[in-house]
Amino acid sequence: MTDITDAYKFQEGQEEERLALETALMYGAKKALSTEGVIKSRSDVDMNFEVENAVLGKDLKLTVTFQNSSPNRYTVSAYLSGNVTFYTGVSKVEFKNESFRVVLEPLSYKKEEVWIRAGEYMGQLLEQASLHFFVTARVNETKDVLAKQKSVVLTVPKVVIKVRGTPEVGSDMVVTVEFTNPLQETLQNVWIHLDGPGVIRPKRKLFREIRPNSTVQWEEVCRPWVPGPRKLIASMTSDSLRHVYGELNLEIRRRPSM
Repeated sequence: MTDITDAYKFQEGQEEERLALETALMYGAKKALSTEGVIKSRSDVDMNFEVENAVLGKDLKLTVTFQNSSPNRYTVSAYLSGNVTFYTGVSKVEFKNESFRVVLEPLSYKKEEVWIRAGEYMGQLLEQASLHFFVTARVNETKDVLAKQKSVVLTVPKVVIKVRGTPEVGSDMVVTVEFTNPLQETLQNVWIHLDGPGVIRPKRKLFREIRPNSTVQWEEVCRPWVPGPRKLIASMTSDSLRHVYGELNLEIRRRPSM
């Protein structure tokens, strides 16, 4: 049984390499990874994919759709690759690879779902990075090769700012800063900074740790001294998650004249 399993894995690995090599030979191995679109479309089979729930620290669902527009029955061998891409366009190490096979009946379509777990990509992320997915497929009966790629910018959580009290010069207001840890790991050494020119002096607070899916709150009392449009700005930084921001616009009224 072990020999059969090993042989299957070897054959599967060869298939992945063959698909990647065919695509590289047809369209150039140095094609920019930041582009998006179907690389080959002259086929009875069309392929597309979408990435849902692209939130930092959460699992992602990638749905690949195959459409067979012919009266023929086809089998499709597909390979999915996921990489972290920095804002410079440089791609980091591959964090996801998965092969799958789809049977397409005549004039039909089929969807294949692939889950990307947060633990697979979070350890590879740095600041200003996005996820890049590349799906390559071969229609076995016609030898047509299809490929599509997409870059996904993860939605970053925000620091939430709320105020209570009268937004008026000389009147006390309570500013509440709130942050929820979206990751599946505990955040360590979390600094939250708060500032608002004309409303509150720069403040900061340290939270030694924030557990997964836990929320922390911090309140400060302030007394605005400049009327007009003002803005409160909060930022969060920690050992493993940085550059998380939040802001709140205010209209500070003048103090009524006696």
